[in-house]
Amino acid sequence: MARPNHTMPVPARDQAVVIGASMGGLAAAAALAQSYRQVTILERDTLPDGPQNRRGVPQGKHAHGLHPGGLQALEKLLPGITDELVTRGVPSGDLSQAGNWRVGGGHLARGEAGVLGIGATRPFLEHHVRSRVAALPGVTICDGVEAVRPLPDGRRVIGIEVSPAGGGPTEQISTDLVLDATGKVSKLPQWLVELGYPAPAEERVHCKMAYLSRRYQLASPGAMKDLVAIITPAEAPHFGVMIAQEDGSHVVTLGGLLDSGPARSDEAFLAFAANLPDPAISDALVGATPLTELQPSHFPASCRRRYDKLRSFPAGLLALGDSIASFNPMYGQGMSVAALQGVALRDHLANGPLDARKFFARAHRIEEVAWKIATGGDLRFDAVEGKRTASGKFMNRYLDKLTVAARTDPALSRQFLLVAGFVEGPESFFKPSIIRRVLAGSRRSR
Repeated sequence: MARPNHTMPVPARDQAVVIGASMGGLAAAAALAQSYRQVTILERDTLPDGPQNRRGVPQGKHAHGLHPGGLQALEKLLPGITDELVTRGVPSGDLSQAGNWRVGGGHLARGEAGVLGIGATRPFLEHHVRSRVAALPGVTICDGVEAVRPLPDGRRVIGIEVSPAGGGPTEQISTDLVLDATGKVSKLPQWLVELGYPAPAEERVHCKMAYLSRRYQLASPGAMKDLVAIITPAEAPHFGVMIAQEDGSHVVTLGGLLDSGPARSDEAFLAFAANLPDPAISDALVGATPLTELQPSHFPASCRRRYDKLRSFPAGLLALGDSIASFNPMYGQGMSVAALQGVALRDHLANGPLDARKFFARAHRIEEVAWKIATGGDLRFDAVEGKRTASGKFMNRYLDKLTVAARTDPALSRQFLLVAGFVEGPESFFKPSIIRRVLAGSRRSR
């Protein structure tokens, strides 16, 4: 494994270490590289040379979406990345014009959203982002390395102990900052307790999502004219997504809340698609050739760790992305939230000294939007376990009216996609012009 050569101590903002080289860790490293002389990314996996699946990203074989707001955030961290991806074959299009969106039991009206959507496999996207980050001045990626524990000095973390993945002799790396981006398997709560701090409170919504994915070569280029087809749960807790990919294939992910996804067989998969309340995916698969085996997965619960509520936190330690909050993958929010938090970290460092409590507050405001969208949708089904709030119930009732009106009003369709895509905040749903359109649409629907 590559081993950075560091000695203790080092000046402030000289060295930062990021644990995890997935999308969250890469976004964090891109942000830190603008303020720290050296940024070292530690990754347990042996990283592939090209766009290949790897053990540490088992979800890489499923459909992945980078929302427009996430793509814009990634562009801020790595200028030119969007054009680079499109030039290399990633399909793209206007989020509304090129999307078949079935939300709340009906299709959103097509119009011009004015924001770009892209379709790419997770390995392809991660590989190109990793290549760009690795080329940044001062960034080093060390694979085959496992973080063992942070090294404290009083109330500050001054380093990280590491070992070869799978075990072996340890070594210590001196650093001003350790940022955890290991995602759902994060050891940070445990580390905090070992350092004498309380672990964060956790909130969970038990969606019990079961899903299968497969990539196909369609029978003809016109079998699927849209960049993406999304069928969200309405009467039944089932969903389907189909996205065009950079190599001309299409990935299809089908699943259901409460363990109601399809059985793992060719016949069951196609039958599940045929029983969805929209025929777009099923029709596109007629005569299609499977390119991969069926890939199963299960996601028990959305979970967020409330670091923003901790009254004390060691200096020199942070978290980002799925290490803070992970969401039902049906909504495709994880990469976008990580990129947006990366921009928030970059801006926080540019405006003054690093303050963990202030950063976690900013990170929480970003994940709060994703949390409300994901858990609000899941909690519509009574059997999903989780905290239900009056504000959540009100928002669901309002969104029901908005999405019904958006079936015939492209302006409301655009507004829904901008908020769901992290381009605008939920408060924009309550602009007077939007409220008037929602009320008018409700009258028309009656």
